[in-house]
Amino acid sequence: MQSYLRILIATGLVGIFAPIFAVAQEPATDPFKPFPDQLAPSLFNEVQDRDFRGIIPEEKVLYYYVLKHLRETSLNDQKQAAEFNLQQRRSELKTFKDHPEITLPLFRDIFKNSSRHKGRLVTLTGRVRKLMHYPAEKNEYGIKTLYEAWLFTDDSQQNPTVVVCTEVPQALQNGLPAGTDLIDHVTVTGYLFKMYAYNAQDTTRVAPLILARQLEWSPPITDEKGSQVFLQLMAGAFIILIAGVAVVMWKVMQKDKQFKEKRLQANQDQVSFDQLESKTESTQAESKSEPKSDDKNQN
Repeated sequence: MQSYLRILIATGLVGIFAPIFAVAQEPATDPFKPFPDQLAPSLFNEVQDRDFRGIIPEEKVLYYYVLKHLRETSLNDQKQAAEFNLQQRRSELKTFKDHPEITLPLFRDIFKNSSRHKGRLVTLTGRVRKLMHYPAEKNEYGIKTLYEAWLFTDDSQQNPTVVVCTEVPQALQNGLPAGTDLIDHVTVTGYLFKMYAYNAQDTTRVAPLILARQLEWSPPITDEKGSQVFLQLMAGAFIILIAGVAVVMWKVMQKDKQFKEKRLQANQDQVSFDQLESKTESTQAESKSEPKSDDKNQN
């Protein structure tokens, strides 16, 4: 505890001796030089990773100090610092340095190289499947409520990032929206505080713990007026289609009716079989009444 108090006292002098402090605390070879208003990563040296006790008492002073610092600095500056850190990290990895078009899988890099990112600002985007809020422990910074979100990025598969922040959008203050168990398009920028051990269903697992100022949620915007117009157009097109089919069927039926009438008229104009039989019989009778040619010659 005393070591943390000494660190915090030293941190309080940053505002007065910021340039001197930055040079004194960070090695000249460290590619992650503190961005303006960014905490020095050396403050996090005594934070214990993979401790099954979670946030241990000795870490809570720094834990709440980081949350307080995030509330007092610009989110835009935090994002710029996170981008600066990301580009510095890319410059260390030959594949990503030589191929800027390839996206660095940041979650995997944090998970495998947590010591390189610890105490530094990072930005992650993904889906939140768990969101809760609870009272903060007693602290000297006036922080009353903490929000905890479990964030899943595209490269994390089923492994979460645990995010603790002090602000969320109004729609999320009571948790995930009613009727949903997941929200997408969530972005968070914060400090990697430690690798956090938690109990899963099958075993104990580890996840990055990010302390952030707020969750940013950008749900897709639905154009209700445009949707109504589209539905009306679809309904109109359907009605026109049905009317067209009905007209075509009526025309086909009319042609079929005309065809049947013409055929019936043609049948009426033909000689009936009775007439044919009568005509055949009269012809035969006439032929019998005529004398044969041989008989005429004999007479």
